[in-house]
Amino acid sequence: MQFATIPEHQALKQNLIHAAASGKVAHAQLFIGSLGSAHLALALAFATYLNCTAPSAADSCGTCGSCSSMAQCTHPDVHFVFPGKRSGEEAENQIETINLFRICLKNNPFLTLEEWTQALHSDSKQCQITRGAVARIIQSIGLKTFGGRYKIVLIWLPEYMNTAAANALLKTLEEPPAGTIFLLVGIDRGKILPTIASRTQQRIVPDFSDQAIQQLLQCRHPDLSPTKVSAIAFLAEGNIAKAHALSEETVTDSFECFSSWMRSCYSSNFIQIIAQSEAFHATPTDAQKRFFSYGLQLIRATLLSRYTPYILQTLSKTEALFSQKFGQTVTVTQLRAMVPLFTQACACLERNANAKMVYTHTSIQLAKLFKSC
Repeated sequence: MQFATIPEHQALKQNLIHAAASGKVAHAQLFIGSLGSAHLALALAFATYLNCTAPSAADSCGTCGSCSSMAQCTHPDVHFVFPGKRSGEEAENQIETINLFRICLKNNPFLTLEEWTQALHSDSKQCQITRGAVARIIQSIGLKTFGGRYKIVLIWLPEYMNTAAANALLKTLEEPPAGTIFLLVGIDRGKILPTIASRTQQRIVPDFSDQAIQQLLQCRHPDLSPTKVSAIAFLAEGNIAKAHALSEETVTDSFECFSSWMRSCYSSNFIQIIAQSEAFHATPTDAQKRFFSYGLQLIRATLLSRYTPYILQTLSKTEALFSQKFGQTVTVTQLRAMVPLFTQACACLERNANAKMVYTHTSIQLAKLFKSC
């Protein structure tokens, strides 16, 4: 992974490069960014730069032995700590799990916990960074490097580190062996144990802009039309993981379901709503969340188009036409009232509420709202 493959964040990149060039690298750094940001990719690019044998003033060389092994996520001096299964399976399949994680990381440097648990065939709620995983890393960094300048430990999602694991790591994190760098990559600093977070230098990673999302999408999905890329980037809200999910799911399917649902709610067709709720309940949980998120974004676009009509240019033709007609049918007050309804629905699904009940309840609230003046 190189800095050049990550759009934007130039100031942060230069700060990291300057620290490496000056030799004043903090021994423990925490990269904090929201879901779908570049925090993991930047940590990987920094690790690549630190051990590159021929770095330039702007990036790692990308061709030396160290860079080549980093590109495969197999560098012998870079160790990964990540959430895994809490059961005894972790110890039994340790090597297989590490190899699987390296493959996932190689294929997607913007990896999310959801994608990782799918590959692991596990539940994100059952994943933890255990004391055993920390103990293995502490033992590894006690050995000499295989040739790299630094021995690097990348801890992905320290929020999932249990108390026993955190306590086992504290002393080493505060006073690591010479030449050892800890790079922690998290989403929510508030969920990281204070004893861990306080021992790190914090680096805030902003969300991607729509232009950066478009650039990354075009690289990974060259077959997508510019119009669709623009629409997905708008809906993704700076989240590249969400952008990839939308591109693979097809926005058209989401639109058809959403527009049909709005018509049912507007006409108070509860027979149709119940049938739709059954179909909604049968879809995967991730797709359910994305549906409400998609609807929230389309409502937002409809509301904004009242004041800035050019916002419709970011949508597809069918979405723009729907947004125009829908915006003429409902009032601004009603559009604004729809936002908390959709936000609440997303929150309920996050808490594993029954999808059919969430869909039906939201439908009833929308029907009442459309009937109001």
